Amino acid sequence: MQPDEDPGGHEVMGGLGVRRRPGRWLPLLMLVGTLLGGCAGPDPATEETASALPRYYDISELVAAVAERQRADGTARLSLSGEVAGRSSTLRFAGEGVLRLEGRGVSARFTQTVAQGDAAPQETGFVVLPGEVYLRQPAGPDAVAGKPWARVDPTSSDPADQQRAVLAATLTANADPTTNLARYADATLIADASDDQVDGVPTVRYTIVVDLARAAVLQPDPALRAQLEQQVRDGLTRITSTLWVDGAHRPVRSDIRQELPGIGTLALTAGYRDWGQPVDITPPPAAQVR
Repeated sequence: MQPDEDPGGHEVMGGLGVRRRPGRWLPLLMLVGTLLGGCAGPDPATEETASALPRYYDISELVAAVAERQRADGTARLSLSGEVAGRSSTLRFAGEGVLRLEGRGVSARFTQTVAQGDAAPQETGFVVLPGEVYLRQPAGPDAVAGKPWARVDPTSSDPADQQRAVLAATLTANADPTTNLARYADATLIADASDDQVDGVPTVRYTIVVDLARAAVLQPDPALRAQLEQQVRDGLTRITSTLWVDGAHRPVRSDIRQELPGIGTLALTAGYRDWGQPVDITPPPAAQVR
């Protein structure tokens, strides 16, 4: 997601409502999503393009079509790349994984290469299941022989643990592009729907805009409403994001940019493929978890 900048050059995400309490990082960041909603534009709900791809101008209908396709497929392979730019250094990551979409939430298994500052790249990984997050630590002086995995403790106050947990939770929350598509249903519209291609696949590229002032008025949660109102006072009035969808209503690519409070700015590109193919997402062996 590419947020607008306020006059002071600060990028702010709407409605995250994140409190900087160490024990609240994981459950709160799992709420972070693409901040897309549903609001009809002035155009017809759907339109068949010259390329025969269905095109939507009502975000709720786009969400319904994509969600129905994802429920039918259930699984996908994905690639992620991006960076977290903090005050003192930038953490860059890239990797491959799989996800499973089910009623209980999003499950994911992912392996990534992470490089921070001038340090040598390290390979890490994570497994996320409903209510469980496991991180595979890189080799190093703190590694425990035979136990490369650690179960995330959401109450940890260690900054490194917090950063890894937040990153795993955020990537997982954003792995499903429809996780928060309806969050601001009455404050969002599709600003543009254009034919495009992603790796040779015909798609429709959607630019989606959230009206933060309207979202603040309609938000029933007092904490989220206060966050939205503060951002509007700071001069940020809207947020835009981009989603590419193929002719079968499958997400092909998404671009996201958002703030991770106390950590930095996350810029993330996700690519999706092999929808509906079998995937293996299980906890690591207990003997390998410390």
